Amino acid sequence: MPQFFEATLPHAQAHFGTNQVPSVAAAAELLGPTASMHQVHGKTLIYATQATQYPECDGLYTDIPNLWLAVKTADCTPCLISTPHAVAALHLGWRSAQAGLLPLALQTLLSQYRLTPQDIHISFGPSLSQPNFEVEDTFPTAFNVPNTEPFFTPSKIGHVKMNLGAILRHQAESLGIPSHNITNSGHCTFAEAETFHSYRRDKTHPGRQISLIKLVK
Repeated sequence: MPQFFEATLPHAQAHFGTNQVPSVAAAAELLGPTASMHQVHGKTLIYATQATQYPECDGLYTDIPNLWLAVKTADCTPCLISTPHAVAALHLGWRSAQAGLLPLALQTLLSQYRLTPQDIHISFGPSLSQPNFEVEDTFPTAFNVPNTEPFFTPSKIGHVKMNLGAILRHQAESLGIPSHNITNSGHCTFAEAETFHSYRRDKTHPGRQISLIKLVK
């Protein structure tokens, strides 16, 4: 079983982790200096300057080459973003997605580095897929998207199944990011028990995947 799946992003090296990498420390030992986050399912985005754990945030970005940015996930979506001048790593569960962390990160990169939407490339990593992501039927209103495909499908009474990947893609495309600049690994943490941790599947805290990106110049 591989330790990482490579994410192909220009101007960067990027990897989505599996359950074979137990911690950020283990990833740093394999790859080099790594900045990580104390993740809280919020909207805070921090500029990373060194290999340390940043407090209470769910997004990091940096323009420092060869500094890895790490995001830890079990069912939430790891999001790795590359541009010619900076990279970012985001922890996108439904709460951070609803709060608008992805649009905030994209707007920050666009304005701070004077980029165009065509300069930005996004890769979404292994996460909970729609067939395994049942939520209450009030969620469509909270996300300001239709209660229809591709965002939601019917489930049992009072519930729907959410396609968080489609919602995140919609958020990015709404800011002008070209569709062909956005990719999804296609891996489901719930369904692929041999490869990924899943809190929803195991109902415990067995661990989290570590996904990483660094700027290459």
